[in-house]
Amino acid sequence: MRLRRIVQALLVTLALLAVALVYSRATRSADLRVYYYVSRVLLDHQGQLYGPLSGIGWPQYFRYPPVFLLAFLPFALLPYKAAAAAWAALKCAVLYALACALGRRLDFPRTGFWWLVPVLLCGGFVTQEFGLGNAQFLVFALVAASLLSLEANSSRSAFLLAFATSLKVWPLFFLPIIAARRRARVAALTLILITGFMLLPAAYFGWGDNLRLVRQWIAQEWGTGSLGVSTWFPSQSLSGVLQRYLTTMDYSKWPDPNYHQLHLLHMDPRLVTWISALLAAGAYLGLLWLVRKTPATRESQPRLLLSEALAFCALPLLEPVSHRIAFVVLLWPAMVAGLLLTAPGFPSPRSKLLICAAVAIEAVEPLIAGAKAQRLFQVVGVDFWATCILTAGLLRAWMEWQRKQNAQRSSQGLPLPMSYEVGAGR
Repeated sequence: MRLRRIVQALLVTLALLAVALVYSRATRSADLRVYYYVSRVLLDHQGQLYGPLSGIGWPQYFRYPPVFLLAFLPFALLPYKAAAAAWAALKCAVLYALACALGRRLDFPRTGFWWLVPVLLCGGFVTQEFGLGNAQFLVFALVAASLLSLEANSSRSAFLLAFATSLKVWPLFFLPIIAARRRARVAALTLILITGFMLLPAAYFGWGDNLRLVRQWIAQEWGTGSLGVSTWFPSQSLSGVLQRYLTTMDYSKWPDPNYHQLHLLHMDPRLVTWISALLAAGAYLGLLWLVRKTPATRESQPRLLLSEALAFCALPLLEPVSHRIAFVVLLWPAMVAGLLLTAPGFPSPRSKLLICAAVAIEAVEPLIAGAKAQRLFQVVGVDFWATCILTAGLLRAWMEWQRKQNAQRSSQGLPLPMSYEVGAGR
């Protein structure tokens, strides 16, 4: 008990230091400045909410649905530095709550240094995301809470996923996954709630103005100026990596034009786009098959959460565009990976070797100083390849677990060997 209090006091101290650091460097929180500026435009009734004149100028203009504006308004009522501190404090509290919830569900070991696995694997992404003040981590936390609630409270799960989707579009990635888990009613309820959340701002803007803002947002995000068309950073998704490897990139209009050219081949960019889309679609269909094959009950899948971990690994890889901060979603698979490394006899040494390789890459990358080196890492796609390695390790572990379950069923319900019961004896 005394050790637990010491750890909690240490975590509170670290959180206060993080909030103080964000407060002192608030002007560098580029994404938070966009949210704050647009919310002040809404309050002052002067300026543009969407389009090239919104936000703080290209490429940092506002890209979120109208619901996000209303959700952020309480922070916009504060002075900017106070808003930055409050935003950081909220994220620190959510990080602690989410880590504890995942730790309880996974029965993560409370002794030893196994907590270093998620810290080393995901710490760099979380630190960068917190520094920029983006909303990615909070949306991820809503999605993670939705998945954790799916078995116990389906209505709460649908509500959380719908709210997350009304803030950012990417949580829609998990809607077919929930349906594949034989939870079609939850998926249908989520769609209904998403519609409700999108209409909710009409209470503030009025029906006509809300529909007009939704149309402006859709035109901006799916038009010629959308993020998928006009990127300004080396995307770490499958599409972005293939574009850099197989085509010649034009960096001249980027805020930082000093990235290296790879272009191992000189293919037509349109062909590469089609290739990446087909590969992503095939991988996503494979993920849905995997989720469908995974037993839905907790009793048949104790503490593992492997299919969800693989889904969070696939998300930044298969998205059209992935900034480094998108990889904060690796917190879930990072904790699953840490648990797997503690288990005696499961998974196989090859799976553990792949997981350790991914952890080593992400732990070393931030330590190599120098703008040239970091640009090279981004162009090569170090984060992409490290996540692929992590995915391979988790996928191999899932296949081994499935083989053991199939063997158990074919043996008329004989229990698994003690070495394959993850967390047994703890």
